[in-house]
Amino acid sequence: MSKILRSFYHNLKEPVIIYDLSENLIHCNKAFSKAFMKLDNTLGLDALKKINYKFYCDICLLQSEELMSYSPIIAAIKSKSDFTTYALYQLEERKYLYYIIKSFTFKKYKVVYFYDVTKELELEKLRKENEVLKIQNLEFSNTNSKAQNQALKMALLNRISTSIRETLDAKSLIKTALKELSLIFGAHKVYYALEAKEKFITDCVYPSSFSSQTGEELVYDKNILKNIYSGKNSFQFCLKEHNASKETLKAPLNRIIIPVIKSSEVLGIIVIFTPKKEIGEIEKELLVGISGQISSAIFQVILFNQVTKKKEELESAIKELKETQLQLINAEKMASLGQLIASVAHEINTPLASISANNEISKKIYSLGEFSQDDKDVLEDLNSIDAEAIKRISNLVRSLKRFVRLDEMVQQEADINQELDLTLDLLKHKTKKGIKIVKNYGEIPSVKCYPNMLNQVFLNILMNAIQSVEKKTLKIGEYGASIEISTQCADNNLCVTVKDNGLGIEEKNKKKIFQAGFTTKKVGEGTGLGLAICKKIIEKHKGEISFISKKQDKTKPDAYCTEFCMVIPLE
Repeated sequence: MSKILRSFYHNLKEPVIIYDLSENLIHCNKAFSKAFMKLDNTLGLDALKKINYKFYCDICLLQSEELMSYSPIIAAIKSKSDFTTYALYQLEERKYLYYIIKSFTFKKYKVVYFYDVTKELELEKLRKENEVLKIQNLEFSNTNSKAQNQALKMALLNRISTSIRETLDAKSLIKTALKELSLIFGAHKVYYALEAKEKFITDCVYPSSFSSQTGEELVYDKNILKNIYSGKNSFQFCLKEHNASKETLKAPLNRIIIPVIKSSEVLGIIVIFTPKKEIGEIEKELLVGISGQISSAIFQVILFNQVTKKKEELESAIKELKETQLQLINAEKMASLGQLIASVAHEINTPLASISANNEISKKIYSLGEFSQDDKDVLEDLNSIDAEAIKRISNLVRSLKRFVRLDEMVQQEADINQELDLTLDLLKHKTKKGIKIVKNYGEIPSVKCYPNMLNQVFLNILMNAIQSVEKKTLKIGEYGASIEISTQCADNNLCVTVKDNGLGIEEKNKKKIFQAGFTTKKVGEGTGLGLAICKKIIEKHKGEISFISKKQDKTKPDAYCTEFCMVIPLE
């Protein structure tokens, strides 16, 4: 090798070694000696042993059958053609340099170059890492932006939700939403228009300086209307607010139309006029969320108003029903009274006749002028009889007066035993003809109730019992007709039972006796409302009425066969 060529290789910055074709070391330049070691020219390939183990082949264009003992430097020297490989060189533990090893044949020499690409690879790695960081930063920035917009969206929706919870006034809700939208979009104007048969009428405008537009009819072209009724938002720069506007805007504004829809029904639209040229995806999502909130709010208000109206109608119907029920109870009471009146009149006429006769006798005695002791005794007897007759009439009138009370709709403290006696007074003319009344009254406290209503229940049950035993008397002849009335307190309840030994209730009628309109009596004898009203009255007292009835045993005609039980809780 010429001195010039040797000098050229010797002064190169890259490490270079040169072997002849017989694998003898010809030259090792300064860069190689500095980077690795100075080689002994006499050792040939053996001179490389001390550095071979430090090289690891990374990429090689050739194949080797001895992969485990493969050395990239030896492969470069022995290669019969041009050779290139990537190799790692271990400086120390966990510290490597990256080399590209190239070899080529020049005349009768094999020249091997070592290019240190460590810094280039590290720079490339840093560049890639930097690119990754840029992407991550961009993603983080986008995520942060989305999070901020989401927070903004949630804050706005929360304010609208709070407004919904605080009021059920639709206009207040819409004004809140319009104000918030105006702030977010830097809007020139925002308004809400109601849908009215494919037309839109402005209902609320923000700011209030444009309130004169309330009630204005908005006119749009077919494409805009198509978007509205298909639930799509519209974005369009325009110089007129709508097709029928008489005035133009001072500058083009981005008009955003948001349909407010609930259950496929268009309730109205929100219209925003903003100078913003671009509306981002986050803002569009925000508009969808607000539209949904306002739709729900308005629909909630509509439902609330409907419920309120139904409630008022129901309250009115209940009031009318109560009045009708009271009228029905009073009508039944008067019907019961009508059945009693003839007998009551007889009960009054009898003592009146006695008083009248006694008066005639008294007149005759007094007409004698002077009268004996016997006459005096007769007068005293007559006075005693008159006093008893007057007392009888007084009690009867008092019972009638108590029974016909129609205006006592306030609960009062009452002695149920006395109320039963009052009712029996009205029925005395019926029970004194062979019907035995057995009273098993217990010691019971005063009960807070509607006495006039309970009297009607007692009257109805007792009249039915009397009629049952009367029918049996007519059917099978004389026998011991009996009605037993019992009162007691048990488990904080008042219990009143009425038993009779009449005909009993037929099996087929047992399920019907509390039904309004059902009666077994002849036309004119009953309304069919008595027991139905009794049931309602007891239920009004939060109680229950029940009965048991069985066929009369012919061998025991005096045995009780029907029993009505009324249970009323004591407060």
